[in-house]
This record gives sequence, C-alpha cells and structure tokens, in this order.
Amino acid sequence: MWRRPLVLAAVTAFVLSQPAPAFAKTCEDICGERAAEKCENIDSMKCAAYIAGCLAGCYFGKLVN
Repeated sequence: MWRRPLVLAAVTAFVLSQPAPAFAKTCEDICGERAAEKCENIDSMKCAAYIAGCLAGCYFGKLVN
C-alpha cells in the first residue's frame, strides 16, 4: 500500500536533491541536518522518503565529483 507512494516520493526527492559538495561531511550528516530543517515530524513517512532521496542524491553526487 505504501510502497508505490514511497518509491515515487524517493525518486522525486532524488531528482530534486542537490549533489553533495566535494569536501563536505558524510552524507548521513548532511541529510540529517537537512531533514531536521525541512521535516516537521522526523518519524513520518514523508520525512523518511525525503531522507532516502537525499542520501541517494548525495551518494550519486559524490560519485560524479
């Protein structure tokens, strides 16, 4: 039931996320800080999808750089 919306949210967050700076902290730190700024409820499904997309985008950005 939640699988399709979660996948769509993660893909959307992945596409819209910015790559990590080359000399930044770990992706977990970066995404944790962004989630703390953007999410009202850190335990929500929406925030989980945001964090998953952020991590995917961050790791992809580190591969590209």
